[in-house]
This record gives sequence, C-alpha cells and structure tokens, in this order.
Amino acid sequence: MTPIQKFNRQLAAAKLLSPQQTVVVAVSTGVDSMVLLHLLQRLPAAERPRVVVAHVNHHLREQSQMEADYLRQYCQQQNLQLVMADWLPAAHPKSGIEAAGRQFRYHVFAKVMRENRATAVLTAHHANDQVETYLMKLARGGDISQLTGIATSRPFATGRLIRPLLTWSKDQLRNYAAEQHVVYFEDVTNQDVALTRNRIRHRVVPELMTVNPQLLKHVADYQQQLTTLLTAKKQMVTVLLSQVVTATGALVVDQWGALPSQWQLAVFATWLEQQTQQLFTESKLQPLVSWGQRTRPATSRLTVNAAWELYRNAGIIEALPIKKRGKKLMPREKIMVDLNQWQKITATQTVGIFTRVPNVVSQPFWLTEADWPLVWRPWQAGDRIVLKGGGHQLVRRLLIDRKVPAERREQVQVLVNAQGNVLWVVGHKFSYRTTGTQTVFLALKHES
Repeated sequence: MTPIQKFNRQLAAAKLLSPQQTVVVAVSTGVDSMVLLHLLQRLPAAERPRVVVAHVNHHLREQSQMEADYLRQYCQQQNLQLVMADWLPAAHPKSGIEAAGRQFRYHVFAKVMRENRATAVLTAHHANDQVETYLMKLARGGDISQLTGIATSRPFATGRLIRPLLTWSKDQLRNYAAEQHVVYFEDVTNQDVALTRNRIRHRVVPELMTVNPQLLKHVADYQQQLTTLLTAKKQMVTVLLSQVVTATGALVVDQWGALPSQWQLAVFATWLEQQTQQLFTESKLQPLVSWGQRTRPATSRLTVNAAWELYRNAGIIEALPIKKRGKKLMPREKIMVDLNQWQKITATQTVGIFTRVPNVVSQPFWLTEADWPLVWRPWQAGDRIVLKGGGHQLVRRLLIDRKVPAERREQVQVLVNAQGNVLWVVGHKFSYRTTGTQTVFLALKHES
C-alpha cells in the first residue's frame, strides 16, 4: 500500500473524503505538518475536502518569522487559503508557557473552524508522539485510565479534532518528505533534552527500539486494548451502580457490599463522582470505601474534602455539600476557588464556579488542567484580559471605559488561573476562550 493510499483510507474512515467538507489543517512548518498538508493536496480532486491552513507564530524562536514567511509564500503558490495568528511576547506568561501556548493555538484553530464552517481540525500527531505520551504518563503514575494515549478523533469546538497520522512513524514521515521533496523546518528546541518529552524522545525511545523495533506498533496495540477494556468497565459499572442506589441517588450499603469485591471500589468511585462532579484518586478513595463498609457506628459522618462530606445512616450513604459560614474578606486577600461552592468575595458579591448550570444566570467557560488552582483576588496593575480578536485589554482600562468610579475600582475582584492570567473581571467582563478540557459555569450573586 502506498502512503497516499494509506492516507486515503484514514480520511475515508474519518468520513472526510468529500469536496463538500471543509477541514482546517494545523501547520507549524515542521516535517509532520508539512507532510500532512502535502498528503491532503495529493488527494484526488473529486474526493479532496476544501483545505484551510492555520498557522500560529508563537514568537518563541528567532526563525519563527522565517517559517511564517515561507508558509505564506507556499500557500500563495499552491492557491491555498491561509489564516495566520501571532502569540506576541507581551502575552507570554512567566511560567507554564508550553500549556499557555497550546491553549492559544487551539483557541485559534477553533476560531478558524467556526469562521469557515469546517467540520474538522487536522493535526499531525504521529506514532512516536503516541509512545512519548504513553511513557510520560507511565512515569508520572496515577490511575490506569490515565494511560490512554492520544485519541485518533475527539469532539472539538463545532466539529472534531482528527489526527490521521497516528499510525505513521516519524521515520515514515521523514522518508515521505525526502521522496516527495517536501520542504520543512527543524525546530531547534526539539533537541533540548532539558525538556522531559525530548529526553524520552532522544534517549528512552531509541533504546527501547533497539530492544524491539516493533515498539510503536505494540504501544498502539496496548492503547487499543486498554481503551476497549476501560469502555467495557465503564459499561459494567453503570449496570452495577443502577442496582445499588436509591431513587434519590443515595448508596445502599448492603447492596453495594454484596457486589464482587473487585467491583466495589469502581462502583463507589463512579457514584461519588456523579454526586460531587469531582474526580478522586484511588489512594483517596480507599479510606472512604473502608469507612463505608463498616457496620458501626450506625450513624457516621466523614469529610471528603473542603466541599463535601459523606453521611451514613440506616444503611444508606449520602454525599452532602459542606455549608460554610460567611467570612469577611480582607482587603488584599486571595481566596482559593472551591468548585461547586458559592464563595463571598466582597461585601456585596458572592461567586461560584460550577460543573452544572446553577439556578442563576451563569456564563459557560472552558478550563484546562493547567489552569488549576484558580484564585479570586483584587485586580492588580498589569492585569489584562483576552479579547475576542486575540488581543488584550488592561483591566484598568476596562474599568475606566465602563466608568467605574475610582473609589469602587479597588473593590473589583478577578478570577485568575495558576499562570496568573485573568479569566474573569467579576461583574464586568470575561476573557475570551472557546476551548478547553472542562466546561464550567461562572456565576455571580449580588447582595444588598
């Protein structure tokens, strides 16, 4: 099978072989994305979807402008639509720059997707990326469900994010580029072994490949088997859970305890996650399970975290939110966000971040894992929000434009993420964001 035949099959499986479809292809000018673009161009005209090229200049390397200029010239010569965006140095955070860059990049892809009514965004992740991700997760540890690797397809923005090169190795992509004379640029930072992924890429994976040249295929097979097992487990837990809860969602201890022992922890975990809309590690859950299985005392309470507690009575366990007393806010105090809890941040404002729509007017918002922990705090000089067009506005200028009196400006609070980026100027404006791994709802209650 030729490379173009292999690619055709993958596009057909994704149901993208149609001129009526529009796809956004993310191109960095590296070998992976330039090969992906070249393969798309080689599709038969009767099957080729309309292609929109999206490129983000992160301004992190001196040669990035040269790469952007080359791609602009290439797309003009090939009569390809190109959308370019700049992540300017002024917007770069002091820490977490890789996560912030990815967030900006995918925000751009979602925007291009909507503006062009595209059904999919294509990225050039390949088999080596899959192995590196798998090994990084294996080294970090955690629940086995976290070992699932990069998905071939997942929902994204108004359509799907598709990775049609996941079965291609890096060597196959380089060989294709050499045979087809595909011009590409090497990112010098990919050689920096101070970065974890690069150490795995240049030191660990080559060593493992000497042990078994079929490493990439074996990891892909494990990924598929694990995905299948986890799907089956989820389906089984759903069936078992329905047998051990009341109509109101409380857990019936005797019925739960009668389940096979290897299923009790999984069922309890799913029940607790459904009740609290929070995730818990197995090390956190095991003490809770042991407490729930005790027969004495008949009535008991156990604190799960700052927001939730378990209450056992008459053979029934319920998950209950912990009611907190109001607390006067000190002038320059920071308050950590408690998910799914109302929190008083000023004398007249109570706010909350919820995983379900609260019974008040709220704003949907998208978060990533890198955003946590979130903090409420007074705004500071230099704080800025992201605007719809990709630019930024100082919070100070926003408050002036909205004619907030000077004596009231000091009382304005903001929601910031772990990188210090402002997500919400409470009572005034939200930063513009359309993608993330978690959807939440930001809510505000004014009090007299």
